[in-house]
Amino acid sequence: MRILLTRNLIFQVLICSVLIEKSGHRGGGVLLYVKCNISAVEVQLNSEFSEQSWCEVQIRNGEDLLIGVCYRTPNESISQKDNNKFLCDMIAELHGKPLLLMGDFNFPNVDWSTSHGPTPASQSFVDSIEDGYLTQHMNEGTCNGAVLDLVMTSEPDMIDVVSVLGRFGSSDHNILQWDVKLNPVFSLFNRSCLNYVNADFVAIRQALKATNWSSVGYYRVMPMSSGNPSTKS
Repeated sequence: MRILLTRNLIFQVLICSVLIEKSGHRGGGVLLYVKCNISAVEVQLNSEFSEQSWCEVQIRNGEDLLIGVCYRTPNESISQKDNNKFLCDMIAELHGKPLLLMGDFNFPNVDWSTSHGPTPASQSFVDSIEDGYLTQHMNEGTCNGAVLDLVMTSEPDMIDVVSVLGRFGSSDHNILQWDVKLNPVFSLFNRSCLNYVNADFVAIRQALKATNWSSVGYYRVMPMSSGNPSTKS
């Protein structure tokens, strides 16, 4: 299990391993948690990459920030045949969009100081990040000294420092923590609301017809004038 979260707790991201039916192997699965007072909308990309989850958050400059979490399994026997290509295609699809992308990408041998990948798959991944003008913020080991978990942004100053904390439970991955320098738009509806889409409108109409409105009173809107625009009956 991997935990990645921002220090201000605006976005809480949990990547967890779940049992999936792929030849009896264990792995895969991502979860993206967002605090309930943040206006977030789920987003579906066109990419066929298998393990990804995205949401869109409006920030105060009027832009929409894409926030995504991904998991790339190193076990090619349980992944899609072109999973590495699909990962690069996903990054290409995000080109030019304000975004925060994080996750366990399982490229332990990439030298991020030189942007060098020792295998064709890892080098293609590094190239796709550079082609998309993304900044990769992790240089410290996140799993037994290897840099497996990455944090990428479309703006280099969106994140200052990513802190590597202790492990979570029995996981061999470390918790990552950072500040995102943004001002998200908070939801005005941070409370339970009725879902009127599922309302029984037939019963509502019947109840309205059965109501004695003469005993209730109502407001009747009058034409605009220089005087009082409305009057009560």
